[in-house]
Amino acid sequence: KRILTILSLSILLTSSMQLKAQTSEVTDNSDRPKVTISATIATQGVGLDLKYAPTPAFATRVGASVLPISGGGVYRVSGQPTDVDFDADFANAHLMLDWHPFLKETGLSRKVVVTAGVGYFWEAQGDVVVSYRGTYKYGDILIPSSDLGQLYGGVKWNEVAPYLGFGFENVFPKKTFNVGFAVGTYYMGEPKATLTGTNYLTLN
Repeated sequence: KRILTILSLSILLTSSMQLKAQTSEVTDNSDRPKVTISATIATQGVGLDLKYAPTPAFATRVGASVLPISGGGVYRVSGQPTDVDFDADFANAHLMLDWHPFLKETGLSRKVVVTAGVGYFWEAQGDVVVSYRGTYKYGDILIPSSDLGQLYGGVKWNEVAPYLGFGFENVFPKKTFNVGFAVGTYYMGEPKATLTGTNYLTLN
């Protein structure tokens, strides 16, 4: 149960922290492009966004990102080594609305952007396999790991999730290559969790 909880929380914290590289060259509102393309690198993965800004204050973005995660390690449970292997996949398409509320200000506040939107996750799940290496002692009975079995856990989140966040970016960038920063989160709800076992670890 602890393994599943840790996996669930760690993957859920792929709440979006991202850097955006935007291609454009603008000096003021008169010659700014209304359509730009951004590459994103974030805790939710890597992706691309297409942005349409009919006015300087408001813009709509559509895009997608992917995040495959896998790993594992050896931990100690009851003093015995235990193998833990996990694999998770996140992939989403999203629609966002950006709002620059302080365009009349100067300095850093001028770059503030507030974002709300929704994401569709066609992949949002994780799996974990736990294998006990040592000899498990149950009272006076010693059970070798080959007879004990394995635990298989899985978590799966909702496909549709609302998003809210904020960040900083140049509304009228002066260079062709620009970098912006954003932090926010998808609310993905409570995941559905499963836990099964083999041999002596079979769950009734």
